[in-house]
Amino acid sequence: MSSAHAITQHLIEEGTAAKAHFQIWWALRNLAIPKYLRTMSELSYVDFFHASNAGHYKLFFISLSKIFDRDDRVAGISQLKKALRAEGRTQCALRIARALKPLEPKIKSVLAIRNKTIAHNEYAIPRKKVYDVNGITPNELREIINVVCEVINGTARELGITNTIFDSDRGERATLAMLETLQKGHAKS
Repeated sequence: MSSAHAITQHLIEEGTAAKAHFQIWWALRNLAIPKYLRTMSELSYVDFFHASNAGHYKLFFISLSKIFDRDDRVAGISQLKKALRAEGRTQCALRIARALKPLEPKIKSVLAIRNKTIAHNEYAIPRKKVYDVNGITPNELREIINVVCEVINGTARELGITNTIFDSDRGERATLAMLETLQKGHAKS
């Protein structure tokens, strides 16, 4: 297996995680409210939903950060581009760079938020200020995730990898279906 192939396999895993965790967080914090708020606030489940909201939020940031990590030891986008060039796939590396170039300021914001509030708790800067300074909206986060997943999937297909990142809202649909089931069960009791 080539280096580019191995790195792409890791990126598929992280892209899948970023997309799934983002969709679950989005469904719980936005799509489920107000319809399922009473169910999520039910004493039997409320702690689960508090932990899930925070956990999925942190996990999509961590997965995105791993994708954009520039450390030479890490299977990130920068190492994928190097491996592709080394393997004679310069055009593929250039396509990746062109596709992600417009997102660079937003990617820097994601990494700054991850570094100052998700992976580390920087006490010199209040958390709210970190978000204000790095202002990025959920729609922009979704855009970054979708674009990078498209880039990873395109590269995977070029390398002959067929098991790629899902291209749907199935994380959101699954979360809402679970909440609907909980709500129905709660109404019966």
